[in-house]
Amino acid sequence: MLRAKRLFVGAILVITSCLMIHAEGNAATLRVGQSNTSCPNAQYTTIGAAVKAAAPGDVIDICPALYPEQLVITKPLTLRGVLVEVDGNDVKRVLLQPSLQDLEDLPVEAVITVMNTWGVTIENLAIDASQNSVGCTPQLADIHFYNASGRVANSALFGAQLANPQSCDNAVFPGNGFGVLVDSNKPGPFHVAVEQNSIHDFTKDGVQAINAGVTVEVESNHISGVGPSIPLQFGVFIANGAVGHINHNTITEGPCGTLSYNDCINARSEGVTLRSVGDGAVVDHNIITYAQSGIFINGVNNARITNNLISNIDALDGMDIQVFTNSVIDGNTIFNATPIANESCGIWEDSGTGVTGNTISHNTVNDAYCGVEFVTADADHVESNEYHNTLYTKLNGDLYPVSFPQPVEP
Repeated sequence: MLRAKRLFVGAILVITSCLMIHAEGNAATLRVGQSNTSCPNAQYTTIGAAVKAAAPGDVIDICPALYPEQLVITKPLTLRGVLVEVDGNDVKRVLLQPSLQDLEDLPVEAVITVMNTWGVTIENLAIDASQNSVGCTPQLADIHFYNASGRVANSALFGAQLANPQSCDNAVFPGNGFGVLVDSNKPGPFHVAVEQNSIHDFTKDGVQAINAGVTVEVESNHISGVGPSIPLQFGVFIANGAVGHINHNTITEGPCGTLSYNDCINARSEGVTLRSVGDGAVVDHNIITYAQSGIFINGVNNARITNNLISNIDALDGMDIQVFTNSVIDGNTIFNATPIANESCGIWEDSGTGVTGNTISHNTVNDAYCGVEFVTADADHVESNEYHNTLYTKLNGDLYPVSFPQPVEP
């Protein structure tokens, strides 16, 4: 029975591959350009008209211009901005900036919605969701993948900001206002790659992926938020069974500023957040700076958190860990996890939440209250770490069930 199931799955993959090869082999290229702009051989003046006319697998080249269009894509297509010459200069900026509205009763207002399809590529586009009138609902995003697979690359995503976020429910999850939102109400699998984009001016998350069956590859993006001035803002947020492979990104949030310590904790920003995710998450070679927690983990099994550079953490810790099992934290560098008076550590595990079977090794912590706070030596294996300018190197959480030692110089 198992072998038959594998053969059946294999047959589906072969058929799907053949369909993709067939679509690519017969793909046409359609060109979009506005009538008052330079765009040789343009066939369409709107992107929407080209999307409607395109066959599955076609490529839509879009010449530089401002397009006030909101798109829904339901078939495999490639949308890409192209280079043209204008007055002797090379120009390569295609701006989508629509006045957003509810389309097809969708739960999310997005500049581009990709739904119930696969093989959609969006590249070299500037996507601005700022022309919206969203209060607290519905949800808002630059790009929304819904029951869909595809790729977003080399694009600029911005403007997914609510008019008055302070008036909305200040929940950690799911929130509202996303650069890229990937979700589903079907079992999947769905796979979305988010690569080499500039993502900024969002209210909630630069990238959010939720639900089992969803896998995202978030790689080599520059994601910048504003920190706790907009409550509970996160660079990358993976949740509810989704799997994230988060590699080589640069993520910047913001400091506490004039907020009190308690107010900053309540409004905190986090670089990467993994919350009840599927097995096998990877967070590797990211640069995360100016956040209240660099990497926040709650509900993770069989993950690898490796080779990240985390700095300028001013409220919580370089990494904050709850419900974390059978995983590896290795080769990370964490510095300036201060002030020491806040008892900020490089890696902090929450005793009593279910943290066991992990290896914490070859990490470097410089300038913090402690290097690693871990539950017990039996629960986790802590070895070969380096600690510099830490008031304490390792603190066993079970020895301090109420409070840690005082954050005062010896």
